[in-house]
Amino acid sequence: MNQKGKWMTLLFLDSFLFILALSTNITPLYFLVMILSFYIYKNGNAVLFKEYDERKKQKYEEYKVVQDAAKEVIRTGNLLKKKKEL
Repeated sequence: MNQKGKWMTLLFLDSFLFILALSTNITPLYFLVMILSFYIYKNGNAVLFKEYDERKKQKYEEYKVVQDAAKEVIRTGNLLKKKKEL
């Protein structure tokens, strides 16, 4: 089984245990779900959500470029001067 399959199986098991804990109200099961969730978050997040994290990082970098350009235009006032010339 590949890495993503392993983490998806653990995530499915954790979701199932969470629903079981809610329906049966067994307190130790809540703690097991919390520990398993934390383990999945710390070790499996990079494998499960790799594509999503890359897209999010790329969008943030594009946003940062636009934000820096807007700051530069506001700081220098070039946009307002060009508008007055037209």
